[in-house]
Amino acid sequence: MKSLKLLAILLLFGVCSCQNKVEKDKIEAMGNNNLKELLEKQIKAGYATEKNETDYPNYNFNEIDLNLSSELLKEYLVKNGYKIPDNEVFNELVSKIFKRNLDYNSPKKNVYLNFTNPCDREIKFLKNNSEELQDKSFYINKNGNFITELFSIPEILDYQKVYPEVTVLEDNLSSNTDDVKIYKWSSLKSLSKTREQNLRVLLSRNKFLFNNSKADLIWLLSNDKDFLIDLVVKFGFDKEKTINKIVLEELYSLNKKQNPIQVEKIGDLFFSKNCDNTFDIRYGLLDFVKENTNEKDNRFIYALSDYASMLYNGDLNKIFDKDPSKVFNNTEKAHIVALIASIENPAKQKFKYKSNALWNNESTTIEDLSVSYPEVIDLIIKNNYFGINNLKEIIDNLGSDE
Repeated sequence: MKSLKLLAILLLFGVCSCQNKVEKDKIEAMGNNNLKELLEKQIKAGYATEKNETDYPNYNFNEIDLNLSSELLKEYLVKNGYKIPDNEVFNELVSKIFKRNLDYNSPKKNVYLNFTNPCDREIKFLKNNSEELQDKSFYINKNGNFITELFSIPEILDYQKVYPEVTVLEDNLSSNTDDVKIYKWSSLKSLSKTREQNLRVLLSRNKFLFNNSKADLIWLLSNDKDFLIDLVVKFGFDKEKTINKIVLEELYSLNKKQNPIQVEKIGDLFFSKNCDNTFDIRYGLLDFVKENTNEKDNRFIYALSDYASMLYNGDLNKIFDKDPSKVFNNTEKAHIVALIASIENPAKQKFKYKSNALWNNESTTIEDLSVSYPEVIDLIIKNNYFGINNLKEIIDNLGSDE
């Protein structure tokens, strides 16, 4: 009986060894011949280091780290159901989501996405789990047509199984070198769970954005909500109603708790300037407000009404990083007023007498501005009502009792 158990154990180890060798051979066949060398460098550096009981930078990431990890990630994505879009489709989606255009004739493999400051496009090699994080960094990989963060190899590959010889190397490493304390990857108890989460998040982000996977959107809403919020706040991605709702609800609630109340700050989400200083309107967010304004809910349209008024009276409470009254030119401000009026005026007419206590503004923004700043109306008419269907009727009715 003992000999049978021993044989079963030996067979199990044999199977695992073969599987690990197959995995290793696949990695090397992918062109990652330098992966082991890179892995050894990262293992020697550890996942963290200290000197004199303070954090000490012991490893600097570069494009080699990004490229080799991206090859692993590409293989993982394809293996787990990600359908790589062709270059034309991927470029179109990247343009819509991130307002970036890819040049596939360029030798650059990666395009930098700064989720803290989208107009900063100079590539940096930064991890997003740093405690001293200044720029939340993502990368568009043009070889595999996906987006990723920068990972250490142990964060995405079970190196102990694939490269057991590296595990031996790590076991023999000293934990202290030249007064630097090194925290070994093998001592990180949460590593397996972190690795699993990294890969799942990567897969769901890419399947949602580039494969239009609604199932992955549902997963992201529960597990990666901050990423979805950043898509709207930082890049103006307003094509998904579920995300729009979350962003507006959360930011409105946050700004309402400020002293003084700053609900008009959500106007920044709807109207902005792109990195090339062109005027950007988030029509998806405006449509959400139009569809969800009713006799019991005027929060967003009243906040936008206050925002439109501020465009002409100035940011008196200094709640914006940049005073929008100085950011937009006169035509752009008139366009903003016109868009808000196209929602606010019909809503007032429809709901005021159903819920007078809630709809308590005596007049709408465009009604007030038509008296205080009549040039706004002139600009709207001059620009053919900015193509807004109901705006001529609204302006024709200004001053009426309806």
